Amino acid sequence: MPNPWDLPDELPADLPVARCELPDGRAVSAVQEAEAHTLWEEISSAAPYRRAAEGLRPDEAVVDVGAHIGLASLLFARLAPDSRLIAFEPAPKAYTCLEENLARHLPGATACRQALGATPGKSELIYRPYVASASTLYDDAEDDARNLEAHLDNIDADERTREVVRRTFSVTRRVPVEVTTLTAVMTEHQVERVGLLKIDVERGELDVLDGIDPACWPRIRRVLLEVHDIDGRLGQVVSRLVGLGFRATASQWGVYVGGSVHLVLAERD
Repeated sequence: MPNPWDLPDELPADLPVARCELPDGRAVSAVQEAEAHTLWEEISSAAPYRRAAEGLRPDEAVVDVGAHIGLASLLFARLAPDSRLIAFEPAPKAYTCLEENLARHLPGATACRQALGATPGKSELIYRPYVASASTLYDDAEDDARNLEAHLDNIDADERTREVVRRTFSVTRRVPVEVTTLTAVMTEHQVERVGLLKIDVERGELDVLDGIDPACWPRIRRVLLEVHDIDGRLGQVVSRLVGLGFRATASQWGVYVGGSVHLVLAERD
């Protein structure tokens, strides 16, 4: 009997690097072409992403934590071409794409195959080759299901699409990864000022913030982070940033309404 979703009964645990072209004409390496186009559409049209990179100065670095294949890095570099950019991505195939994309389009940028957290060390990444942007150090099947179903509802997906998405999302493998902290990053890379700290780490956002020493916070001017609002986490993040002297605004993409995923943009002068 033929597969009704045009997928093999057993999906391979890895995929070759794809090549695709963004709407602005730039060719990029991607883990999945469809995922790259979807993410670029979301990122490039999101007002908080554009606002986050406005007015960054040449003496300020952009630190992209959870960079995936580098699409946000490409957007930030276009909006703030004089800023130094350092991008972090622990997923192996996504990192390969990130490294290629930065070398092709941002040769002065730095790609690092590391995760960021509260303390340096080792951890295990749950890597999703078909949805690499959802790879995570922080497993939570209930939150994953909630966000996946909310997304499918919001795009009015038919049953065939739902089954394909669920099957591809379920393909995982575990990968050992190195973890560092933002404090260590600023020291190692001699970063004096961070104009923009972007964090998209699938439920690890509080750990990344915990890895910033008090002495480093005055050297950070903007933070843009994706927050999974589990057990009041959105309020915790906003309160912490406000307490550090930021003005914080939370928003949510339409496709995530009903799910836990929110964006927080925190700024100060």
